[in-house]
Amino acid sequence: MTTTTLRPMNLNTLMNSFFAPGAGCANVEGPACHTPRAEVLEGDKDYIIRMDLPGVNRETLEIEVEDQTLTVSATRKHETPEGYRAVRNERAGANVSYKRAFSLGRGIATEDVTANLEYGTLTLTLPKSEQARARRIEVK
Repeated sequence: MTTTTLRPMNLNTLMNSFFAPGAGCANVEGPACHTPRAEVLEGDKDYIIRMDLPGVNRETLEIEVEDQTLTVSATRKHETPEGYRAVRNERAGANVSYKRAFSLGRGIATEDVTANLEYGTLTLTLPKSEQARARRIEVK
């Protein structure tokens, strides 16, 4: 699985590694697998990652932080209502899995990461550790 690096570096390198075509599903078997589109925002105190996960509900969403890697996995189930058959289907006709990983580096307070799923968008807030925050040094 390809991971995206989320640590201080020059902006060009960060964007190139972040938006590089992902192979996040290379080792995933079963339903069709997709690397979800995402955006990363940096503030003074935290990062925000927003990811599109259409049709995913909280029950099929898994978010883990292990060894400074944040991994998001989800599944969207395709169900045809009882008594119906598909005569035309332009949506993904089978179950779909989503998987994406981010390498966090040591500058993230991993114990304080929060997640919110609303209207098909996952929002992760990753607070920066005190050591990683920029601080102004007063000259005397």
